[in-house]
Amino acid sequence: MTKEFETLGYYEPGFFHLKVNTDEDLSDLNVLMRNPDTKRFFSTFLHEYIHFLQDITTTSGLLSATFYIDFIKDVNWTIRNDGESEFKVPVEINNKNNIEANLKLREIYRGETKGSQLIKYDRYTVERKSIFDKDGQEINPELYKVHYYDLKTREPKTLNFGFACIKEYMAHAIQKKYIPDTDHADIPYQIAEQIVGVEYPEFGSDPMLVVALCDASLMCFHPAQMFFQTLKRMKEKKFIPQGTREIYDFAFKELTFQNSLGTETVETLFQSTIDLADKQLYDALQSQPFLPNYEWISYILKQAKNLRDSNPNFMCQLITDTGQLSDDFFEIFRLLGTPFFSNNKEKGGFVPPTNLKNTQIQPYQLLVFKQVIRVFYGHQSCSLYDFCKTRPDKDITNSHCLSSPWERAKEDELCPFAQIWKTWGLTNEIPTKK
Repeated sequence: MTKEFETLGYYEPGFFHLKVNTDEDLSDLNVLMRNPDTKRFFSTFLHEYIHFLQDITTTSGLLSATFYIDFIKDVNWTIRNDGESEFKVPVEINNKNNIEANLKLREIYRGETKGSQLIKYDRYTVERKSIFDKDGQEINPELYKVHYYDLKTREPKTLNFGFACIKEYMAHAIQKKYIPDTDHADIPYQIAEQIVGVEYPEFGSDPMLVVALCDASLMCFHPAQMFFQTLKRMKEKKFIPQGTREIYDFAFKELTFQNSLGTETVETLFQSTIDLADKQLYDALQSQPFLPNYEWISYILKQAKNLRDSNPNFMCQLITDTGQLSDDFFEIFRLLGTPFFSNNKEKGGFVPPTNLKNTQIQPYQLLVFKQVIRVFYGHQSCSLYDFCKTRPDKDITNSHCLSSPWERAKEDELCPFAQIWKTWGLTNEIPTKK
């Protein structure tokens, strides 16, 4: 699950961090998986690992990294060009560089995640929303509203359906195939399956078929739109899938997107989004301490593209019919490795791709993007403090970390936050409360 509905764990899209809420030692995943007393924690790891795969192997997932970096760059540009040595926090969000428009678009694409524990899906409706860009041009994205009944309160309710529910269903279904007694609330984890069952019951009841539909829907900017439109086309053409691979073929066939670059297919849109993410990360991580992290991410993005091209339905093949991790899972695990993962004590680990030889990677450093955003929103303590304090080489923290981490950009020894703050030209910029 992503962080906003954290329970047993969460994954932070765009920051490459996976958290399992336990004090158990996570450093050896094999031990965690094979010990009956800790297998449930590996099950949580598996759920969040699915989110990591979504992050790097889908168009929608890759937008997270570019979204956060774009946001930081736009705010940074405003701060550096206001002619003042101080800037007010929380920063004001305006549309000068399309920040406001992009935030509103992202909320529509993402959808809502709060709802009811037990529901019965009824129907969906489509609304056109009005968003204006920095030039005053109107954008009219579709908002997909799901209507359902709360079976506890007996009340009709609505939910803005988006990629959050799509991603959570995939992680839930794969985790449940691994451990059958896995249980999650209907919203956001299971509603996608209810929608398919009502809108097109001929589709079939195999959860992996729904996983394939959800996964295919993440290969565009507006997954909810693709989810419902694909279901509609299936119903019109009376398409009944016999296997998961057929769903990808049907969903992508003759599908094109119009954008500023012209006409894109699913394949070219994915490639151009990978190229954009790689460029954004290259620009953001050019300080020497971050270069190994850039090389790592650039490497796994290339492997993710090859994986998606060669085996588009790999998500449906991670767990065998007997509930075991499949050979495909282990092959992908070796190919892509893991994000940085940690437990409640901020202890954890990282498994790099088998064929990536750079040993200087410090993946926790990517949480620096999150910390910069926290400063823009008025936080004074650095969220990387525990990681930096428990580094295996040495403790690199000092008194500024918990009160004014931006001051560390003026020191001789730069922590990850200070390195980014200085690289982006913010050394003499001081945040002050409004």
